[in-house]
Amino acid sequence: MAIIDNGRTLAVSPSIDERAIDHHAEKQVGNVTPAPDLEHLALSAALKLAREEAQVLVNLHNAVLADASQPRAAAVIQVAAAAQKTAERVAAKLLAANQKADMTISGIEKATFAPEGGSPLDLEIRAALKAMTPADRTKALGEAFEANDLSIIGSVLRAPGLLTGMPAAELEALRHRFREQHFPTEMKRLERLKKMRAASDVAGGAFVRLVQQAADTTYANGAIAARSKRESALAAHQQGA
Repeated sequence: MAIIDNGRTLAVSPSIDERAIDHHAEKQVGNVTPAPDLEHLALSAALKLAREEAQVLVNLHNAVLADASQPRAAAVIQVAAAAQKTAERVAAKLLAANQKADMTISGIEKATFAPEGGSPLDLEIRAALKAMTPADRTKALGEAFEANDLSIIGSVLRAPGLLTGMPAAELEALRHRFREQHFPTEMKRLERLKKMRAASDVAGGAFVRLVQQAADTTYANGAIAARSKRESALAAHQQGA
């Protein structure tokens, strides 16, 4: 059974840091302080906890394994147990923060997906656009944007892509333009939240790897199994005494 070198030390990844989240927060403009973003605050707090717990775990790991006064197996079991508890504390908070942000992202995307409502002319408008050449359709949709004619834009964005006759990339470009024109504030927040979630995923992955290293799973499982076998044998002996 492989035993990790006693001299090995661990370190907290720079990505496990709330500043990776805070970096993408809305910035103050002039004397106007942005309203608190609950999703940002939740993600930042979760990463702060992850950073603090990771550092405590690293300190414990390095101190325990450097202590020659106890057997190697006992030290590994002690650190593995601490790693498991650390993982549970951080995972619960990080998962809740991620889910909160994901729900908000999904809500913004849904609310800005297309103009509300609908018209009996939607089918005819889509048919007319579908019959145009790509160049003519681009021109017609551009004019609709300039005139803020949501009846034309909405007839396309509300329909399944298959019914528009438009390539997926063209349809998404149209939706992006609609969102930027009518929901600029929401789009900026959506971009910030997506960047925060990406940073949270990177930090979460780094945290999991750190816990796995600290737990020294292969050796710890063997040590725990050996301890359990010894305790069972001792218990059986005491019962037979």
